[in-house]
This record gives sequence, structure tokens and C-alpha cells, in this order.
Amino acid sequence: MPAYMKTANETLITCVQIESKAGVENVDAICAVPGVDMIFIGPNDLALSLLGYVPAKGDEPEFVDAIDKIVAAARKHGKWVSRLSNNGALCKEHLKVFDTVAMSYDVRAIQNWYTAELQVARS
Repeated sequence: MPAYMKTANETLITCVQIESKAGVENVDAICAVPGVDMIFIGPNDLALSLLGYVPAKGDEPEFVDAIDKIVAAARKHGKWVSRLSNNGALCKEHLKVFDTVAMSYDVRAIQNWYTAELQVARS
């Protein structure tokens, strides 16, 4: 077990998600935690917490400021920063700022596939 723990600690990425107003308020302390490698922004939950609705349009000042604050804290503490992107075009834009992006999520991917297949079936 000790050999596994050493290997795991050297090869696994510890990622924490910030998806709430409280997370943004405490982001510097969160990023300062030793052993945390990456901060992942959950934009939909973050928008709901900050704005009261989802999805964010993306240009709301409170939302933009929160994202900027998270990125700045991650960079300050030498952490990777990542986020969810809802489509390929956004992924390209987000990769200019973030170290990694997750393109879409399971429900949306299935919904997009089903919508495309339904259009084929109806044509």
C-alpha cells in the first residue's frame, strides 16, 4: 500500500470545483491548499448561485468578475484552471484562458446527438 500511495500522489490530479458564490469568495484560500492541482469552474451552477438563473449569457459583470477572480487565484497559486464549455467554438475561446476545458456534459451530448438523429429521421 505505501508504494501505491506514493505513486498515486505523484500521478493523480486533485481537482476541486468552484460553482458557488461562497466558492468565489473563498477562492484564494481554496487555491492555497497544498496538494490541489487544478481548479474547475462549473459555470452553470456558478451562474445559478450568482445570478439566479442558468445558463449565464456570459457577459454579466458579476459572472465575468467571478471567473476572472477564480483564474487569477489559480494562477497566483500555480494551479491549473479549467471549465466547462458548451460547444466547440467556446472551447477554442476558452483554451486561450484556461489550461483545459471539458466540452459539454453527458446530458447535453446525448441531447445534441438525439436532436441531430431526429432531424435525420424527419428529413
